[in-house]
Amino acid sequence: SAAGQGHHIKMDSDNLATAAELLAAASGFCLTVEQRALLPSSLTILKHEHGFAKVYYWGKIQGISSDYLIAMGLGSKEISYKDESLKTCGEITVAEFFDTLKLFTKKYFRLGPDGVSWTVLPEVDEDLKKKYNEWSQSLKKKGSVFTPMKGDASHKYEYTVGEETKELSEDERLAFMVQEIDEECSVVPVGSFVLNSSQRVIVNPYYKGLDLSAALRLDSYMHLRKPRTTPALPVAERSALKKSTQFLDFIANDQPKGCWSLKHDPSSSLVVLRSLSFPGFVHFNAVDSHVHGAIYHGTGARNFDLPFML
Repeated sequence: SAAGQGHHIKMDSDNLATAAELLAAASGFCLTVEQRALLPSSLTILKHEHGFAKVYYWGKIQGISSDYLIAMGLGSKEISYKDESLKTCGEITVAEFFDTLKLFTKKYFRLGPDGVSWTVLPEVDEDLKKKYNEWSQSLKKKGSVFTPMKGDASHKYEYTVGEETKELSEDERLAFMVQEIDEECSVVPVGSFVLNSSQRVIVNPYYKGLDLSAALRLDSYMHLRKPRTTPALPVAERSALKKSTQFLDFIANDQPKGCWSLKHDPSSSLVVLRSLSFPGFVHFNAVDSHVHGAIYHGTGARNFDLPFML
């Protein structure tokens, strides 16, 4: 079986077919025959054009007239690790530790109508966040918390702030939505990523996977993002963590409690982790194997009712 081959699998250009089969088993979401034929080569081109260390198929955001297929580029091959290691000297104190972390840079892309070319999504800077929040507030004033994506990247959402009429493009909204979901849901098993001597997060080539009991515990999973909750822990708790592997936020600390669902599927030897905050996000682990991956397939809507459902 694919799970037994010991590959470090995500939805990347090198092993999309195998990962697609595992994700179909885990989530029920399948790529079309055409997508499975075109995606590997288009992801490979994207990887080489931008010099990414890895490119992943991130998932799909559903729209009314058409859907958006999203890819994510991670890191860069041009980083000089020797230069980085020379900059880091001496023992880093616990207080400084999280400020010196160097995470992968992430870039997001949407697939063009031709099914081959990728367009980079706008950068989610402070201006875009402000614009999105203003539009979101105007939506709430009309008695709505979510409106479906149109499926047209050039569409403009008009809203008013005081007397002024402003616009938010669907492309900007898509960029914010993808980053928000990735920030909340980007999950990796503990040990699959490690810190090297220059405080840089790297894929662990010696990761052997999780056994069944570990895979069914929430404290075996961390967010692949800049730590937010771990730096706020008491110093004694932070000092007890293994700096090489326990340096990111554990999903067990996510709010509201119960926002993740963990299940084991004995027929496929997969442990499936689902987000209840963003229904449609699925992460899977093949038990006792390097194999793990994730995908999002949904409208992009957050489940605002979740705190009242738990």
